[in-house]
Amino acid sequence: MRSILNALQDGRLFELPEVDKARALEFLARILDANPDIEVGTDAIEEIQRRENACNTGIGAGVGVPHVRARREEGELFCAIGWSVHGIEYGAPDAAKVHLVFMYYIPGAQKNVYLKEISSLVKAIRKTGGIEPIAHAADLNAVRHLLLDWVSAVLGDSGPEAVARMIKLEVKQAQVPPAPAPALALVQPGTAAIAVIQVPALVVVAPPRSFERVLPFQILALPQATPIVLASDPAWCAAAEKEPAWIHRLASSGPAPTPLVVAGREVYVTAVKIYPGGRALYDGVALSSGPAVP
Repeated sequence: MRSILNALQDGRLFELPEVDKARALEFLARILDANPDIEVGTDAIEEIQRRENACNTGIGAGVGVPHVRARREEGELFCAIGWSVHGIEYGAPDAAKVHLVFMYYIPGAQKNVYLKEISSLVKAIRKTGGIEPIAHAADLNAVRHLLLDWVSAVLGDSGPEAVARMIKLEVKQAQVPPAPAPALALVQPGTAAIAVIQVPALVVVAPPRSFERVLPFQILALPQATPIVLASDPAWCAAAEKEPAWIHRLASSGPAPTPLVVAGREVYVTAVKIYPGGRALYDGVALSSGPAVP
């Protein structure tokens, strides 16, 4: 279940308050579109809908596993996870509502890895008593810990590396400070090491609206200088660079912040790399339900 653990660690777990199947799948498909490994020209929504029309991807027990098969061989298995507290009428073979949707991007060389992951997922569901605890979880954080229990249930097949990563993830979630300082203040000048900080801002209650664009971005922040925003939309970059204070607000957000809107897009940071001299490199995604900001 390595890709599920990756998704939890990278903040790709979302609450899906809508019970409409098509809209929930569309939202998760846009997260797949933000994967830099996905082929240019791939329409994840179209691929997901086509496959779903051909064969329902509900596997029973309240779980759905829609997926996109890549046209190329290389790349890593990629997963985004959606949780619905109310349950989605999914049309699964057992007619049960789906509370967890694991959406996969599957490169050709990862087909067997994907099949093993689904087998491990079914095994975890059986070992942990089914979907009920997750279906009635209080919040997204509780879901995260229950999914870690699922991963733990099959760790015998995953080896010590997965154990170490799971422990690291649990510690990281437990140590999120209530009001951290801005990221640029976390590094003293002259520090030799590079710190990698996973920012929990991407793990949010995000309504599955119809997002027209999902824009991956990076920000290079320098002391006493205007941040440099890197993305494929130059107009949005220019507009975002005129609002430098939002970078500090993102860094100090809690685990479930109110979405921050920058130049017409909701922005979420997934990770920060802190370098010597107070330099920082942010990774994140910017979501928009309308056209690019002029």
